Amino acid sequence: MPSRRGFLSLESERGVTARFALLSGLQEFAIWLPLPVLVLHMTDRGFDLAAIGFAFAVRAVLVVALEVPTGGLADAIGRRPIALVSQAATFLSFLLLLFALGPATLMLYAVFQGIGAALHSGALEAWYVDRLKALEYEVSLQKNLATIGVAQTAAMLAGAAIGGSLPALLSGSELPWPLSGFGIALFAGLVLRAFVMYLTIVLVEEPERRGTQRLAEALTTPAVVRDGLRLALRIPVMPYLLVAGAAMGVATISLETFWQPIASLTFGADPETSGVYGFLGFVLGASGLLGSLAVMRYGDRFPGGPAALAGASQVLKAGAMILLALHATGAGVAVGLGVAFFALATQNVPHDTLLNEAVPSERRSIMLSINSLVFFLGVALGSSVLGYVAAQQDPRLALCIGALFTLVTAVAYVGVALAARPRGKELVAEVSDEA
Repeated sequence: MPSRRGFLSLESERGVTARFALLSGLQEFAIWLPLPVLVLHMTDRGFDLAAIGFAFAVRAVLVVALEVPTGGLADAIGRRPIALVSQAATFLSFLLLLFALGPATLMLYAVFQGIGAALHSGALEAWYVDRLKALEYEVSLQKNLATIGVAQTAAMLAGAAIGGSLPALLSGSELPWPLSGFGIALFAGLVLRAFVMYLTIVLVEEPERRGTQRLAEALTTPAVVRDGLRLALRIPVMPYLLVAGAAMGVATISLETFWQPIASLTFGADPETSGVYGFLGFVLGASGLLGSLAVMRYGDRFPGGPAALAGASQVLKAGAMILLALHATGAGVAVGLGVAFFALATQNVPHDTLLNEAVPSERRSIMLSINSLVFFLGVALGSSVLGYVAAQQDPRLALCIGALFTLVTAVAYVGVALAARPRGKELVAEVSDEA
């Protein structure tokens, strides 16, 4: 297929970035359309928070098990095929959830979600970076990735606001099952996902690959993970960053799972009044966008550097989670949710900066994979244990436990700051020389 000229041209920095921004933005929009009412949809279908938490834990464990080998698959056989299989698996997972009536369907949803998430990790982003580097002139990768980040966060904001409001807007239309109630938000996400799959076929162009040897290497997961963990123990800051990464997983899944049940205690859980969840979706999306922009503009000026910013964000996030859990009014829900997602955004960038500065370039991919593994281990822990607590006791108690864990592990960034002293930098240089 010949390269397209103009706005989406593969021969210019602007065109390549426009293609990836369009794809990743629409994909993020499709992800967030059902999310503001996803847990409400599940509870409306008869699943309790223990079952929902277990399903999310299954998804996280599958991501942990599959992420490293599937990353190798993308390098070996091509980014577009892996991206398409990922999108198809995720599409099937939400189709199953749309029709879910029993535990077996919920578990199949979790399995296909895990497969889709593991395959999704980095495939299209790797294609984008490769296309930028293939241009005949030098480009600023950081500037272009920041542009992509803003597009994704804006799409998240729009998707959350629209998806949360759809059930209320269409409640008088007498939609048939399974589109009735909260199901319409899932259906809208499915339609958009199908469109993203089509655009991936059209816009993602890459040369054919013959990667039999690399494919075999990609599947040697135990050795790869073992080598990565051994390296992590030798880099002074890495154990602290991995503890912080696991805490991020616990906090993220706690917020995503419990904010809707907690909000329903104040606002109810009827599709006809779901507009409030659209508003709350807008709040969390806008807060995430504001946090991303704040770090982009002021992050380098924060006293103490990235470790201090990430640690402060961790503390702020824990406080916001407690506020959300102990709310007495609708304003408390909105403020707690907004501050929590603002803090999520302001922690992610400095954490990733610390991680990339700590590891030698020769081992960057495996260390990023290890960081992702511990994040999803945190997701699995938070989903299973806190989901059970929420079902047996109260989602507010579960969120408070997640907040206390987040607060305690904020000291990991103190360890990062102490370990990043001159001797720590010398050890990183030694590891790089040996690689």
